[in-house]
Amino acid sequence: MVDICCGEDGCPILAISSLAVHTKDLLANPKCSLLVTKDPTDRTELVITVHGDAVFVPENEREASRASYLRKHPEAFWVDFGDFQFVHIEPKCVRYVSGVATAMLGSGELTGEEYKKAKVDPISQFSIPVASHMNRDHAEDTKLIVQHFVSIKVDHAQIIDLDRLGFNVKQLII
Repeated sequence: MVDICCGEDGCPILAISSLAVHTKDLLANPKCSLLVTKDPTDRTELVITVHGDAVFVPENEREASRASYLRKHPEAFWVDFGDFQFVHIEPKCVRYVSGVATAMLGSGELTGEEYKKAKVDPISQFSIPVASHMNRDHAEDTKLIVQHFVSIKVDHAQIIDLDRLGFNVKQLII
């Protein structure tokens, strides 16, 4: 498991040590896959697999990758150790499934070109603060909204994220 961030072009960026076996593997063969999920223990979460080529960032471009990485992971002091380098994954294909237990809700595939043309949802930057506020201060209201729309009594409902199309909720059914 590795921490990632995305560069300005949306391509995943990894910080990896030259001492690691996977770094040696990528140097020998840059074809790779990156499995991305919010919570690897929750099989109902969206799972994204990025298939592509690992491109090692040249020294003269390192600072931009470092800045992106540290914005996402400010505690990652090790990126300045001499054995660490940045790698961009250039997507060739991106596959997604809504979760093992919920695959019928959505799955699909994007080409590398489609992935690069995609735009970040303008509301996504507010997802964490809004969801946190709603879960902290309006948990009962969220539960009532879910009960109204699914017509099933629920014990607890929690907003997990939101975007311009709405919000996703996890619920505990009594």
